[in-house]
Amino acid sequence: MDTASDKALQRFAELMIEKIQQVEDNWQQPWFSTKGGGLPQNIDGRNYNGVNSFMLFLLTEKEQYGMPVYMTFMQAKEKGLNVLKGEHSFPVVYWNFSIKDKNGKKITMDQYRHLSREEQENYKVTPYMKTYNVFNVNQTNLKEVKPELYEQLENRFKSPALKDEKGMFAMPLLDVMIREGKWVCPILPKEGNQAYYARGEKDGHIVVPLKGQFEDGESFYATLMHEMAHSTGEVHLLNREKGVVFGDDKYAKEELIAELTAATTGQAMGITTSIREENAMYLKNWLAALKEDPKFIYSILSDVGKASGMIQERSQEMFSLLSQEEKFMVGVIQGNKELLDDLKKEGFVPAPELMERIDSSHLTEGMKEHLDRQFGIADKPESVSFTLEDVMASVPLRKMYMKDMMELNLEINDRTANDWMEAYQERKTMNNDFILAL
Repeated sequence: MDTASDKALQRFAELMIEKIQQVEDNWQQPWFSTKGGGLPQNIDGRNYNGVNSFMLFLLTEKEQYGMPVYMTFMQAKEKGLNVLKGEHSFPVVYWNFSIKDKNGKKITMDQYRHLSREEQENYKVTPYMKTYNVFNVNQTNLKEVKPELYEQLENRFKSPALKDEKGMFAMPLLDVMIREGKWVCPILPKEGNQAYYARGEKDGHIVVPLKGQFEDGESFYATLMHEMAHSTGEVHLLNREKGVVFGDDKYAKEELIAELTAATTGQAMGITTSIREENAMYLKNWLAALKEDPKFIYSILSDVGKASGMIQERSQEMFSLLSQEEKFMVGVIQGNKELLDDLKKEGFVPAPELMERIDSSHLTEGMKEHLDRQFGIADKPESVSFTLEDVMASVPLRKMYMKDMMELNLEINDRTANDWMEAYQERKTMNNDFILAL
């Protein structure tokens, strides 16, 4: 392999082989074990797509980087950063196009797009792969020289878990997609022990067991995304080749696409997925294909990128169908302060039990402050509330007259103050000392 793109694909294949071998040793472990949502992105916030997205997910986990944020050497320099000594870059790839007329004169893609169809026929378009090298933010001195920026980047990937009314993990955008029938085919949750996609351009449909039948909510959505991935391959959609017989090469390839699509989409949306038990049998076949031809990984991950992109795009389109409560939860989990502000303007007031469905331990300090300012519901120290009986029952005890008590720097509510005064008057008439517990 001589070209930079060939070397990049070899790196991709090696990383993928290593991951599949790990899964082969323990097929119940997740494809990605890191928590949090969001796609790999560059330092300016632009998402990586397709092959690059999946491989940077793998690299981030393997090297245990804190977040999937990357930059080129030049981007680091432009931001006043240095790549740490001894660190090595990782390739990302993209397609470019060479466009020439019959005489060899080149034009840009922009110029080509503005030509009529007849004019375009006079040009030959040749796609070719280009590569460039990137470093993770943890391979630079960003954390030391720009700690505030580092924290902002970290916060992009903090994803508090949401719970439904029954306490199971919830994904409102997928829930409304099922509820409103807005996927490319009907999704039919029903009691049973099988999940599958029944093929068909007109009558295709997905069947999944009820969410309550799963051990946890994450498993339900992981299973759902696997079947959604299969459904994207129909002729009128992404038009992938499908196997005819269970276990044949095309069938095995389609299963790998569905596995990795569910893994990538799940990671981007904040959940982990594991290989399905029935697909563990394909691991050796996938390894053999990768070792024989590293370009196999590009073929697979190109399809994965398209399928994952379709699921995520359709999911985001569901936003307008969410209830105010669901929009509030999505706003919190995505850190979308503008959305929360809009809900406030609409007069929305979240019920206390709604916040109980959000794992606030993963909220950023900025989001906690925003929730407190807009809705008065951020985490606060519990107010001290006590009754006379509580005080009298505490130890140790010492005697103190009422005038001493009034000098204490205590904040007590009116009702409690009345309790104190009534007790004092009662004790006074009995010619006893008032006892205060401290």
